[in-house]
Amino acid sequence: MTKKNTPMWILLAGCVTLCATVPATFAQGPIRVQTNQVLVPVYVFDKEQDRLLWRDPSNLARAVSEGNIQLEEDIEEGLVIHDLTAADFQVFEDGKEQAIQYVAYEKSLYWDFRDNRGYHSEYIGAGGGKWSTSEWPSGLVGDVHVTHYLIAYVPPDSPEGSCHQIRVKVNRRNAIVEARREYCNTKHSASDPLNGTEFGKRMDGVLALPGDKKVDFTLLAFALFTEKDPSRVHIALDWPSKSLGRHSMTVGVLGILLKKDGSLATRFSDLYEHNSTNQDSNGVHWDDILTRYETQFNLPPGDYDLRAVLSDGTRFGRAEIPLTVDAYDRKELAISAVTLCKKIQDASAYSSPTRAKLPGTWTAKMPGNYALLVSNDMEFEPTGNTRFKNGETLYTYFEVYEPSLGGQSPATIQIQVRIVDLRTGEVKSDSQPISATPYLKEGSPVIPIGRGIDISKLPNGSYRLDVQASDSTGKSTAWRTANFTIE
Repeated sequence: MTKKNTPMWILLAGCVTLCATVPATFAQGPIRVQTNQVLVPVYVFDKEQDRLLWRDPSNLARAVSEGNIQLEEDIEEGLVIHDLTAADFQVFEDGKEQAIQYVAYEKSLYWDFRDNRGYHSEYIGAGGGKWSTSEWPSGLVGDVHVTHYLIAYVPPDSPEGSCHQIRVKVNRRNAIVEARREYCNTKHSASDPLNGTEFGKRMDGVLALPGDKKVDFTLLAFALFTEKDPSRVHIALDWPSKSLGRHSMTVGVLGILLKKDGSLATRFSDLYEHNSTNQDSNGVHWDDILTRYETQFNLPPGDYDLRAVLSDGTRFGRAEIPLTVDAYDRKELAISAVTLCKKIQDASAYSSPTRAKLPGTWTAKMPGNYALLVSNDMEFEPTGNTRFKNGETLYTYFEVYEPSLGGQSPATIQIQVRIVDLRTGEVKSDSQPISATPYLKEGSPVIPIGRGIDISKLPNGSYRLDVQASDSTGKSTAWRTANFTIE
């Protein structure tokens, strides 16, 4: 479930001038152990089509430079050998051939995006969370991402924690076959792939005994509404691009939520792995420089302590914050926590039939239980780094719950937004009531509201964003707040 590359990448100068192509290895998806199955992602390419692409990459360069997603995908798919079945594969574990249960064909869980700041890459980790890279340097474009086969077989009995060598063969001439060559028999929850691994044990130790913070990151957690109990909690980690080792091949995140009495409520972990050799002039594969991680899960109302560790395998960082999941009456108007965002990106292809506003979008529902924070076809990415620069736009995301929206005579909803100077208490801006009608989702009592707020005229200092919702029956929610700094 990790990213993968064709045997080439493209370096563009200006808009369409092809400067150089260099070979790269595939960054194969990891072999996974699920219940009594081993799942092996396998990439099978046609050697002749790959040679032709090397000879004339101009169409691919044009597709990427123009943001022509369909043409890019058509070129990518032209490399793949299609219509293979289980009869075309052989899988060997420790030299012994295994009986294949089934072969599936699936799309890469990896995408390139354009957001309000530029281009970056995102992919779904083994634990179901979403990893994001830094913005690409000017003049660079993303890797080519292709579909792969997923081979499933029942492994022989082996001791817990033992590791095994894998080899995959395909009975097609001129086929390029790429897959990971090793897996370890470590069983774990789908949302906690590091549990029980050596890497996970090291992170557990850092989590229990906070020490020097060698990896600097901010941590954010807030609760959102669901159609049914319990609430959905969204967690985000942000860190500077230089915080992690520039040649790290593995990055992990581990978190626990403790109840008020100190008992464990839940834990989660995720893993980013790559083995690409694509590099820029500084010896770094720019498409693998991570700066963000997000995940979600459900929690009942209560007070919690969230502790998280981020590591590149050598350096470890730890953060801890409180989290309150409020109970809410499903018969009353309610408002969620208010979060601040620096980045937004187009999600129209994901959330509606309208045409994409920007090239690079989620084109299908994300796998698992992760739900994008989408409002009016734009995805909002909350951050714990609430220090804004002069001239930046402050974005906010929150949700309003109005039970009557599922009935015959829904109430009219309005919101009010104001900014308060924390030092003086002066209200620096106060909006007129804003109609929530443009944000409604048909048949849903939850209104996702994402907005940009102009802070360009505010001087440097510390501020508080206040948000309140009211309806046409005269009911109002309490004010929800989020602090930020302009510098």
